[in-house]
Amino acid sequence: MSQQASATARRGVDPVTQWGLVIEGFQITNTKLHRAVTDAFSLDPAEAETLLRLTRSPDNKMPMAALAREAAFSTGGFTKVADRLAKRGLVERNPCADDRRVVYLTLTGSGAGLADELAGLVAGIVQEIYVDVLGADRAAMVAEAMAELRAAHAHR
Repeated sequence: MSQQASATARRGVDPVTQWGLVIEGFQITNTKLHRAVTDAFSLDPAEAETLLRLTRSPDNKMPMAALAREAAFSTGGFTKVADRLAKRGLVERNPCADDRRVVYLTLTGSGAGLADELAGLVAGIVQEIYVDVLGADRAAMVAEAMAELRAAHAHR
């Protein structure tokens, strides 16, 4: 029996139940976060995620295909998200000067302002519903574990 399986058995929780608890804990916490974002900014989860990714990107822009891939959307589904954000004047599409196949999604001035407000709200909510519940050390440990899982499985 592996060391990990042994630790799980010692805790009296089988791996399937353990994974179910991870998913359920994430889903209920994430739903609470998205409800607050929707109430404050009238953004759906995909729109909010797009704005947050753009605000953390150099020059507040990213290739649309990369945004779609990182947010786990099809390019067609992501185009609809980009269309809604563009209609609200929060983003604009800009062609790449070096490659006509690449289109950047870029925050507008009002989009950058809203994204900054959004990031502040999300930071406060995450502190309250995640860090304060688990404590800073356990919250960091969970984040590190999820980063390790992402790295292990991202390109398989």
